Amino acid sequence: MLGTIPSFVELRTDNDILESIYDASTRSYILHSKLVNVLENMLRYTREIVPQNIGLEQQEKILEEQLITSVDEQKGITVVLVSFPKENLPEVLFSVTQADIERPRLGGSQPFQIADNVATRAKSDLIQAWKERQTPHLLSQAQQALLILTALIGANFCLSRGQKWLFAKQNNLDEFFLNSEDKASQDQIVDKLKSWRGMEVTELQFQNFSMSPKSNLNALYRSVLFWTQWLVWLLGIGYLCSLFYWSRPFSNWILGVTIRGTWAGSVVPSWAPIDWLISLGRQATLGTPLLMLVLVLTSRLAIKIGDVLCEYLAQKSSERQLQQRLTIRSRTLSKMFKDWLRTIIYLLLGSAIVYHLHELGSINQSVAFFFGFFGFAISLASQSLLKDLIAGVIILWEDQYAVGDTVKIGDQNGSVEKISLRATQLRNLNGELITIPNGSIGVVQNLSSDWSQVNYAIEVSYEADVDHTLEVIDNVAQQLYSDPAWHEKIIKKPEILGIDKIAHTGILIRLLIRTRPLEQWSVEREYSRRLKKAFDENNIEIGIPKLQLKSNSNP
Repeated sequence: MLGTIPSFVELRTDNDILESIYDASTRSYILHSKLVNVLENMLRYTREIVPQNIGLEQQEKILEEQLITSVDEQKGITVVLVSFPKENLPEVLFSVTQADIERPRLGGSQPFQIADNVATRAKSDLIQAWKERQTPHLLSQAQQALLILTALIGANFCLSRGQKWLFAKQNNLDEFFLNSEDKASQDQIVDKLKSWRGMEVTELQFQNFSMSPKSNLNALYRSVLFWTQWLVWLLGIGYLCSLFYWSRPFSNWILGVTIRGTWAGSVVPSWAPIDWLISLGRQATLGTPLLMLVLVLTSRLAIKIGDVLCEYLAQKSSERQLQQRLTIRSRTLSKMFKDWLRTIIYLLLGSAIVYHLHELGSINQSVAFFFGFFGFAISLASQSLLKDLIAGVIILWEDQYAVGDTVKIGDQNGSVEKISLRATQLRNLNGELITIPNGSIGVVQNLSSDWSQVNYAIEVSYEADVDHTLEVIDNVAQQLYSDPAWHEKIIKKPEILGIDKIAHTGILIRLLIRTRPLEQWSVEREYSRRLKKAFDENNIEIGIPKLQLKSNSNP
């Protein structure tokens, strides 16, 4: 690598009338062709002129004597001349133009300094290129390639074993939380969470609380090992190809090229991926395969790290809160943040890929027109999708419901099983999964927000003793509240409202019992069981519709 060539250079003709502008690729091609011709002459010279019985070191000295690079000035332009063998007429290899002079550099901007650097570098690189085509050097590189290939296989084995170990650990974790045989261990952990957090923990919340952070960390570690495995193989194959001159173009396509060269006193090798990383892309370019892998690797790791951070923040938020509602909401927000994070990362990834294709010149006018038409079609089709996305954000912002809540949306009711950017999924008592677009959700009845309540109404017989009946109903409710097995589910003393209605069917008495979220049904069933036994013991009858018949006929 001799260096870089400015994008536009003016080359004047002899009569200074016509001017032609060469781009960087054209000028680089001309320079490359001249260097290849010199190298071919050197190879032919060593095969036909130089005696074959002398060693490579002597052949190298002869080539250094025969290869002449010099600096001269022709018609006001500083040029680099090359001749091989030395008795041949010099040929212009490189012309120092105004664009070369104005390009910022550390080695000085004087024309002769630039030309002298190019001449020295050209001679050393041509000698090195000749050495790389000799049999001893090829055998040495083959031995090095064999060692590198062995190291690649060993690294691949270690990374594969690490992934298998993490996968087995994840399976053990899943079995511990989902296997019915470990129910006793689950109950112990649930009891600890209850005493620690001062709240009821349902089975679904227990699984989310216990499994998500560990599972996301495990997934992050497996993703790191998986993509590291791909990266090691790609870098290894690219480096192996760079050891041999005939496969080096393939290596440049995989890894890219660098213009850094060798720094004075630097122990860091000049390698395209390292130079690109150190200089933040200013001193090297990455090959298309490596760039695509870096983009995908960065995206996947960013997603996995985002999942871990979202779960960590959700768990810390849950630990600081004593209210179950805030815990449930933090879980839902964590899931939504993950979805938004994925969407943003995939958009950035797509933009980076399109930009890279544009830089390579792969996007011509027809392809750009196709992308424009495709984007216009998507914009028309995504109006309802945008409505769903905005509605989903509003649902979470206003805390209308969260995963684990029991809600009624329109004529559908059930437990909220999933909230995505586009839709909400409910699971009803029949086990049916109901998907409702967020944009079509209007009135929502949340049956488990903060607390729930049993609105208990019972009709007793019209002939029943009202005061005694009220006392029995209240006593049963207070006994249920005082029962240690049910006290944690009832957050407030039951309140008897009294007689709500008197009708021909009986006397309607109403009672309110405030419970923890989603516990109203179990409390209502237990209270009904106890109240039935109390009515039987006190001979209290429920209301029965009465019909009175009158006859006008005389006996």
